[in-house]
Amino acid sequence: MRRACARVSRRVVAERGFTLLEVVVALLVLELAVVGAAGILTLASTTLGRAERLERASALAEGVLDSLTVTPGAVDGEAHYVGGKVLWTVDARGELTLFALGPLGDTLFSVSTVVPPALAPGVSP
Repeated sequence: MRRACARVSRRVVAERGFTLLEVVVALLVLELAVVGAAGILTLASTTLGRAERLERASALAEGVLDSLTVTPGAVDGEAHYVGGKVLWTVDARGELTLFALGPLGDTLFSVSTVVPPALAPGVSP
């Protein structure tokens, strides 16, 4: 009879399942993984938004620089893109400085170059 009781008690212990402590620890580990993944997704979203703004600003700045370097007599100005603007100034020596600004007015990048001087009327390049 003793052997039968020992078998039954071992079977009951083996089929008991998880304890409350084990479940709580497993849930805490799962929660840490989910919170970590959410943090990574937030960082990735922020980085993607900044990369898109930089791409738009650089495309606009490239177009502005191309047009100003081939057109004599460049003047100060600004152009807008979704999420910011591009400002440029031209001094008397023909040095052009261009700033790409983000949505909060933060400088994304700046470029300096020389543009051709203004031509007198009737003078061809």
